This record gives sequence, structure tokens and C-alpha cells, in this order.
Amino acid sequence: MKPGESIIKEGSLSSHIAYLKTGLATIHKKGVKGTDQILKILQPGCYIGMQTVLSNKIHQYSASAIEDSTICYIDITSFKDLISRNAQFANELILYLCRDELSYFARFVNVHQKQVDGRLADTILFFSDEVKKSRSFQIPLSRNDIAALICATRESVTRSIKDLSDIGSIRVKGKSFEILNYDLLKIISEKG
Repeated sequence: MKPGESIIKEGSLSSHIAYLKTGLATIHKKGVKGTDQILKILQPGCYIGMQTVLSNKIHQYSASAIEDSTICYIDITSFKDLISRNAQFANELILYLCRDELSYFARFVNVHQKQVDGRLADTILFFSDEVKKSRSFQIPLSRNDIAALICATRESVTRSIKDLSDIGSIRVKGKSFEILNYDLLKIISEKG
């Protein structure tokens, strides 16, 4: 899939589980005002739409590729059969869902208790440490998308990027980010 292509659509009938084999994707949901809120960045190894398949037949969120991605679609019946026949796979899914839920708890607290600089620092560190594994990398999101991810306005994100650049913690050119002072960025992330 190419960036921007839909993996699953909110409100559509679910017939398959999607598995992100390569690339990056977002999970996003329409808010009451019709604007998209990015709920999570997905990395390879993530299942998409599993909650819907196992509980509700209509997708409750959308997922879209944000860089070139390979998606495997697994028929619901085959997926449920695999769960019932393979205890190890079922256990791995339970662990996956538990880790996923705990990450949502942490994100919820961070979004509500940290200032924009802290939330942006979290996102930069996430891409550096977990996604790109480098101090110099591209974030494949627009400023509006970053704002939707960290629950801020585009203007606040732009201002926060400037603030973090001015104190020497990062250097930014377009979507290219470089961490200049990792320890300082980590402190900003932790203090919020």
C-alpha cells in the first residue's frame, strides 16, 4: 500500500483482520466535529481490526498507511479457527491485546497531563527509539497529523517544534528530524 491508502474504514463491515507486515500506519477515528483524531501509530507486527472482529461487526475506526506498507488480510473465519486450534497463538494474541491496552492507558494520561512540548517530545522519542532506531530520521506525518496525534493544534505543534529547536534539543527541516540533545529531550518528555 502507498501512503494515504486506506487499510480499513470506520463504519464499514468487517470481514478480515489486517496484519501490518512492513511499513507504518495510523489508526484514526472521526470525532464529534468530523475531524480525524490519530489514536496510534502502527508498526510491523500489528493486527488491525481485531477488536471489531471479536466483538462488533462494524469497524469502529479507520487505518491508513503512512509509508509504503505490506498488509496481509486474514479471513475472520480462518482467524477464529486459528485461535481455537492453536493455544500458543491465542496466548500471544492475549498478550498483544494486554500490551496494546496498557499503551493506551499511558497515552491517555500523557495527553491529559503533559503540555504540548512534552507530548511532542514523546512523539519524537517514539520515532527515534522505537520506529527508526536513529537520532536522525523522517516523521512521515504532516504538522496537522502530528497535531491530531498529540491532541494539539497545528499552530501549537509548529510553535513547540520551534521552542525545542531554539533550546538546542532538535533540528528540523520539513519532515526530517535530528535529535541534538537526547538527554534534554528526554527530560522534557518526562516532565511534560
